[in-house]
Order: sequence, then structure tokens, then C-alpha cells
Amino acid sequence: MKKSNVSTVAEQKNSASDTHELSAAGTPIPARWRTIVSVVWFGQAISIITSGAAGYALIWYLTVTTESPFILALGTAVFFLPMAIFGPIAGTIIDRHSRKAIMILADLGIAASMLIMAFIIMAGAASVPLVLIAVALRSIGTAFHSPAMLAVMPLLVPDRHLVRINTLDQGINAVGNIVAPAIGIFFYVTIGLQMALFADVAGAVFACLTLAFVSIPAAQMKKEKRSTVRADMLDGFRAVRGVKGMTALFVLLAIGTASFMPLASLYVLMTYSHFGGGGYEAALVEAVFGTGFLLGSVILGVWGGGSRLMRVIGASLILQGLTFVVIGFLPTTVFMAFVVLSGVSALFGAFFNGPLNSVVQRAIEPERLGRVMALMGTVMSFAAPIGLLIAGPIAEVIGVTPWFIFGGAVLVLLAFVAQMMPSVRNLDKWERASSETEGPETEQALETSENTKSPKD
Repeated sequence: MKKSNVSTVAEQKNSASDTHELSAAGTPIPARWRTIVSVVWFGQAISIITSGAAGYALIWYLTVTTESPFILALGTAVFFLPMAIFGPIAGTIIDRHSRKAIMILADLGIAASMLIMAFIIMAGAASVPLVLIAVALRSIGTAFHSPAMLAVMPLLVPDRHLVRINTLDQGINAVGNIVAPAIGIFFYVTIGLQMALFADVAGAVFACLTLAFVSIPAAQMKKEKRSTVRADMLDGFRAVRGVKGMTALFVLLAIGTASFMPLASLYVLMTYSHFGGGGYEAALVEAVFGTGFLLGSVILGVWGGGSRLMRVIGASLILQGLTFVVIGFLPTTVFMAFVVLSGVSALFGAFFNGPLNSVVQRAIEPERLGRVMALMGTVMSFAAPIGLLIAGPIAEVIGVTPWFIFGGAVLVLLAFVAQMMPSVRNLDKWERASSETEGPETEQALETSENTKSPKD
């Protein structure tokens, strides 16, 4: 008889006294899971705001120092490349060890590197290469922290709340987008770049302290199932291949990322060069973008996304892509139209990440989820620099607006392609594959049995 990836009846009986139901991953969750999620996300919210302020200050330094689309694209590529390189290794480590400990160590690593950078800048040694190094170091920490966080959430919440919790992540990032740019610009203009980095250190330490005081369920690989790191990485690929349509989804995601990321990196240059705005105008655009993203996240959180999440993802791509196309045709005299459309594009974009993460989380068993989420991050992280290094030199010659038209059109096209592929279109109907899946030939869902339910006295 095959072993299930969920807890056994005996394990559930041992924990029945302090649990009420099963998590989205099929494991027992603490009775006070709402409190745990609230504490974790409060700490993460503070860290996201301070990290966003530091990141924006670094990008603004590159903008006003170089005024170069290529340098901005390079800066974004430098952020993604370390995540692409370390992502597969990070996924294996996440599935082998405590995800809570990995999140804390990743945050502390980022804090330590930013502290050193801040002192170097205070000594008067600020430069473009130093800023790029700071961006790369932050990326290495993110390569471990982000997939660990995504792998933790299905262990803490019931399945019916999974989309809403993933949307909470979006909402917190949206709040960060609203206030972080203004904070970053304020630090940069009034005190200096180093103050934004000091704030990032404080936020990371606070997030670590909140994590330290909560209990997070474990979902690690059993020692007898562990092999070499390389073999475990390959097992992550097999987990993706074992879900029909998932590989195609990852390919489409890579193409979409290569088209979208140049738009994200050129946003600030659109304000600075095309419309002639300054730091506070750029912060206004980011704040309106964040407001739109927050509003969309609230709508999605209340609604829950429904049962056909792939349709929600497709509609998000189409509407956001069309908005980018319109932005690409704006003349230099209508800055406020750009501000408004930025908020509209973010509103539509809010309906993408939460449903996408939920589709993947539901299809992959928890003890392999760290590797798969890291693999998805790696796919995006490799695709982003490719798009950036293509778009940067082109934008140097023809300007930034043509890429908005091109990138937006690609997003619309990808949505239609995904809907034409039944395996991708029906991914939101997929049930979690067995933990013993070895390849694409095994496309079975776990049998639902009484053994996976919480025992009743």
C-alpha cells in the first residue's frame, strides 16, 4: 500500500487535541492558526515596507546617477540572476530543513549585508558597482526566503482560505508599494542612501523576532527518502512533470516574465525621462500602483477567486496587457493619465499571483513544495534577465514606450495561448499527485480516504 504525503491516522490522533481541521497541504494545523498567520504577516509587513524603501532608494540612485535604461535593466537583472542560480539549491534545502529557520537566517543574512553596505556608503564610497553588489546580496537572501514562505503557508491554513492567504501576501506588498517609495525617497533626499539601508536592517530583525515566537508545522523530507542534492533537485522537476499541464504553464510563465519585467524596471525611467518627473512624481506613480494592487487584492481576498482560477489568471493577463499597450501610446503631456493607468494595471495584475501560487500549491505535495516553488522562482529569475538584457539596449535607442506596447501585446497573446491548451486551462481542477510520482506517466490524484481526515472522538 502506498504511503500518503499527509499525516497518518496515528500522527493525527496525537495532535487531535490541539487541532480542529486539516491544512491545505492535508496536515493538521494548530487551533490558533489565525493568530500564527497574523503574527507572521505583521513581521513580514514591516520588513516588506523597509525592504521596499531600501530597494527603491537603490533604484533611484541608479536612475539619477546614470539616466540609462540599460543600467536600470542591468540592476534588475542583477537582482534576478542570483535567485536563478541559487533557487534549485534553495528549494532542496527548504525541503530538508526547518522552513522557519531558513526564513530567519535569510533575513539575518540580508540585514548583515545591508548593514555593511550602509557603513561603506557613510564612508563616502557610494558607486554604481556597490549598489549592484547590494542588489545581488539581497537577491541571494530572497532566493531562500520567498520559496520558504510560500511553502509554509499551505501548512498553516485550511484549503478554503489558501487563495485568500496568498492574496494577503499581495496586499502587504501593495501597502509596501504605496508607502515604501515615499519613505525611500525621503531617506535618499534628506539623509542619504545609507539611512534607507539601516531601516531595511531594522525591518529584517523585527521580522525575525516575530517568527521566533511562533510555532510553524514541519513538512520535511524523511531522512530515508533523502539522497544527493542533485537527485533532490531532479525530483523537483519530476514533481512538475507529474502534473499534466504544469510544465507548459512554467514555459508560458517564463515568456511572460521576460516580457513583463522590462516594463517593471523601466517604470521609473518612464516617469523620469518620458514625462520629465522627479523623485516625488516617481513615488506618486508607485503609490498609485500600490493602491491599485491593494484594491485588487482586497477584491480577490473577499471573493476568493472562485473555482476556475486559470480563467482568473487569463483575464488578469489580458486586461493588464491592454493597459500597458495604452500606456505605450501616451504623449509626454499627460503624466496624470500615466499615473491613473498605472493604478488600473496594478488592479488587474492583482488577480494573477495569488491564484497562480494557489494552483501550484494545491497540485504539489508539501514535502516537495519547497523545491517546486523554488523551481518556479528559478524559471522566472532566468527569464527576467533575458528580457531585461534585450529590452535595455533597445530602449536606449528607441525609448521606453515601444516596450510597453510590445510587452503588453505579449501578455495578451499568452493568455489566449494558455486558454487554447486544455492541460493548462484545466490545471485548477488538478488534485495533488502522489508523493511517489516518478514522472509524467503517473498522473493520478491522491485517493481521498478516511485516513486523511482528522479523527473524531
